[in-house]
Amino acid sequence: MINLFFDCEFTKFQQPLDPEPNELISIGCISESGERFYAENSCYQVEHCSEFVVETVLPLLEGFDQLMHYSMIAKQLRTWIESFDDGTGEQNVKMWSDAPYWDWQHVKHMFDNYGWPANLKREPVALTFPSSIQITRFKAAVEDAFKTFEPKLRRHHALDDAIANLYGFQRATARRF
Repeated sequence: MINLFFDCEFTKFQQPLDPEPNELISIGCISESGERFYAENSCYQVEHCSEFVVETVLPLLEGFDQLMHYSMIAKQLRTWIESFDDGTGEQNVKMWSDAPYWDWQHVKHMFDNYGWPANLKREPVALTFPSSIQITRFKAAVEDAFKTFEPKLRRHHALDDAIANLYGFQRATARRF
């Protein structure tokens, strides 16, 4: 099984009956072995962003090579995920998130509209743990990653959040890859 850790940044936390869409701004993924994917959506509308997103998320965007049309993000992410194919023809890739309720909807929407990677399980895995010790280790490791990693990780940057979550998972499960 191949585990990918991902995070999405989006225009706002959408409430029920909210007429404005919740749009993807960026997505970051990292594999257990360190391969990375990061892209920023050129199609979201700034006027749909919450005040928090305008002040905290948008200043972290990198633009240039990472900036692409939503459909291209979907296609490139699918190709990147399919590069982890082990040749078995099985759905051997899982995507892990610390906030699957919020993040998975963007991944699902992309792949529903532009095609699913053949090797991807179609449900996310939540970064939850069976013991309070593991939960404590995970949270402490994520905080440690934001404080000590070089180059410095930026909270609310999709790739940096995914990297911190991978590190937290490794520490919580005492697994090194």
